[in-house]
Amino acid sequence: MARRPAVGIHRGCRSLVTGISRARLGARQLLRRAYDATRNLPDRVLHGRRHLNVKGLVSRGPRPRKILVVCHGNICRSPYLQAVLQRALPDLAVTSAGFFGSDRPVPEIALTLSAKRGLDLSGFRSRPLTQSTVGGADLVIVMDSYQARQFGSRFPINRGRIVIAGDLDPRFDASRSITDPWNRSRDVFEASFDRLDRCAATLVSILQRQK
Repeated sequence: MARRPAVGIHRGCRSLVTGISRARLGARQLLRRAYDATRNLPDRVLHGRRHLNVKGLVSRGPRPRKILVVCHGNICRSPYLQAVLQRALPDLAVTSAGFFGSDRPVPEIALTLSAKRGLDLSGFRSRPLTQSTVGGADLVIVMDSYQARQFGSRFPINRGRIVIAGDLDPRFDASRSITDPWNRSRDVFEASFDRLDRCAATLVSILQRQK
C-alpha cells in the first residue's frame, strides 16, 4: 500500500510531460499556419493584377510563331508544358531548354504521369540554353522571376516577351513559382503538372483567339 502514492506521482509526471508535449506541438502547428498564411504574401496580393497584366500583354502582342519553355534542368516542368502546348497549338513551334545539363531523359514518374494525360515524353532529352536553342523564339515562358531575370540578362530578347508561367495561372497556389518536382513525391509532380495545365489553358485560350 505504501507504493501507491509513488505510482500516482509517476502517472502525474507522465501526464504533465504529455500535456507539455501536446502544448508544444500545438504551438508549432499554430506557427506553421501563421507562416503558411503570410508566406509569399506580396505575390499573393499581386497575383490578380499580374494575371490580368500577362493576359493583356500576350493578347496585345503579335501571335508568336515559336514558343520556348524554360526551367532549371529541362527534365520535369518545361518538357511537360512544351508537350501540353504543342498538342493544343499544333500550328506553332514549341521547344524547351534548361539552365543546367543536357541530353537527360524525363524521370520515370514524370513519364508515367504524362502518359496518363495522353503525352509521350519517352523520347525527350534535355537541352541547354544556347543562342541556337533560343534563336527565333518570340515568346519565352519561365518558371519563376529569378529565371526571368537570368534569361533576360543572357539573351537579347524583349523583356515583355518573357512570361512567368505562374502569372498565367487563374488562381494563386502557394507561390508565384512553379514548384520544381525533381526528386520529390508523386503528389508534388501531380500538383506541378496540374498547375502547368491551368497555365497552358490560359495561354492557349488567348492564342487561339488570335488566329
